[in-house]
Amino acid sequence: MPHHCQALVVQCMDFRFHTAMRDFLLSIGLKDQYDVVSLAGSAKGLAGNDPVETEFLFKQIALSTKLHAIKEIYLIHHMDCGAYGGHGAFATLAEERAKQTADLEQARQIITNKFPGLAVNKVLARIEVRDGQNHIDFAVVG
Repeated sequence: MPHHCQALVVQCMDFRFHTAMRDFLLSIGLKDQYDVVSLAGSAKGLAGNDPVETEFLFKQIALSTKLHAIKEIYLIHHMDCGAYGGHGAFATLAEERAKQTADLEQARQIITNKFPGLAVNKVLARIEVRDGQNHIDFAVVG
């Protein structure tokens, strides 16, 4: 009997986001309805034309499609990502956000070209430390 789920989530491996990521996915109706791929930088390697990461990610998408008949992909990046060099690699938060957003769009286009039947959703998370606690917000980006 085949197993089906709604989506494949491509997320960063950063431990700070595990609980918030699960809560976000639940909030958009994906409880127990997603496969997960965790890579440092999420889809950064795909957007940066890294052949090893691209091949790996394409294989995971193909397997999730074949084995679980996914309908969509969620590409989830986050601010202050170590794979990008963290906040310190950018002059401003606006510059960091612009780079992340551009990479998400480039990755979306590459995936859509390779897997035209899948919807690709782009999400950018922002982490803020308040009162010694991590507060994480997720935003779907156009």
